[in-house]
Amino acid sequence: MKKLLLFLLVVVFFSSLSGRCTAEEVSWEEAWRIITDKSPSLKATLYAVEVAKASLKLAGAGKRISADLAVTEAMLEGASDSFVGGITLSYSLNLAGKEDLEIASARIAYEEALLAYRISQLQLFRNASFAYWNAVAANAALRAAEEEIKKREAFLKDAKLRYEQGVVPQLDVLRAESALAEAKASYASKRAIRENYYAMLKGLAGWTDIEPLKEAFEKVEVPIREQAPNYSGIVERHPSVALQSLKVARNEILVKLAKSGMAPKVSISGTRNLFKEGSSSASSSVEDRWSAQATLSIPLSDGGKTKWSVSQAKAQLNIARAELGKEKAAVMEELFSAWEDYRSALEDFASSKKRLELVAREREISILRYNEGLSSQLDVLDAQSRYADSLANYINAKKKVLVSYSRLDAAEGRLP
Repeated sequence: MKKLLLFLLVVVFFSSLSGRCTAEEVSWEEAWRIITDKSPSLKATLYAVEVAKASLKLAGAGKRISADLAVTEAMLEGASDSFVGGITLSYSLNLAGKEDLEIASARIAYEEALLAYRISQLQLFRNASFAYWNAVAANAALRAAEEEIKKREAFLKDAKLRYEQGVVPQLDVLRAESALAEAKASYASKRAIRENYYAMLKGLAGWTDIEPLKEAFEKVEVPIREQAPNYSGIVERHPSVALQSLKVARNEILVKLAKSGMAPKVSISGTRNLFKEGSSSASSSVEDRWSAQATLSIPLSDGGKTKWSVSQAKAQLNIARAELGKEKAAVMEELFSAWEDYRSALEDFASSKKRLELVAREREISILRYNEGLSSQLDVLDAQSRYADSLANYINAKKKVLVSYSRLDAAEGRLP
């Protein structure tokens, strides 16, 4: 029995390892499709849309005629004497148009739910693009660290050979070993960063086992945009502002609904007997006609309920109007910030790319001079460090452009 349990544990362990090793590599477009399909947060807002749609249907039911089937039992001296069955149709109407107001409020609430779903998509898009491009950049940085380790291992091997030949002192070997250890420590740190972003990406996709394409960083083009956003037009059309505008409109309707609390109400009903059975049924007949009645109800007092309901609704309306102005300012601020971050990231990318080209050439020359005995080991190690830093800055700068461009899209209310 113990051997069987041990065998099962080994199988589960290696299955989990194989599962991690066979993660699906996806492009950004494929990742976004998977995330939108699997995201738990997006599903929750989609369910809220379904609830709002059902509430709209429910509000419309208040204007329809209702039908009831009733059976009445007549008692005589403690015993059942007869049964009368009939159908009743009824309809009631608030003279202040309360039913229409409820339908209008429910319709706006449904539109709010649709916009809330759109806003959730934009937030998810921003988070997903942040996770994906950071994961891509972390993967590129990790590959660069691997290459750096290989180069420093070769440099250490060369230093040991030169030391054995008596060309260089032992200090050169120690320096090369230290540089290699530094490169390996940097690799471990970059690997941990990559795994964090991989986990973030999988979490957004409902823990679907996906990873960015290995060559995504090299293949993706830096998005270039020269024209600034149309700030005022975007703010007015932005889903967040549109949602808050709908909340203002719905609160205006709720004020009218509160005022309708003391409005007269008309109720109309019609009844027709369908059958009559019992001891007296032989001498009785069912009348083949409808009997109708109409009732007008005029409220005289509700203890101040309507008055305070109106005051509460007006206060909520004032809050909604204030929130609308606040939301417009927030969208404008985010749009300005996103555009400035994108322009700054572009400038940083251009300068880091130029510096990487210069440092790469400097490193090549330094190694050539070292091989020819014209420069010291310190010159080479210094050039290697500058190249590693410049490459890291280049990768980070390109990542910032990709992330800031996605942020700008989200700030403008655009989805992939």
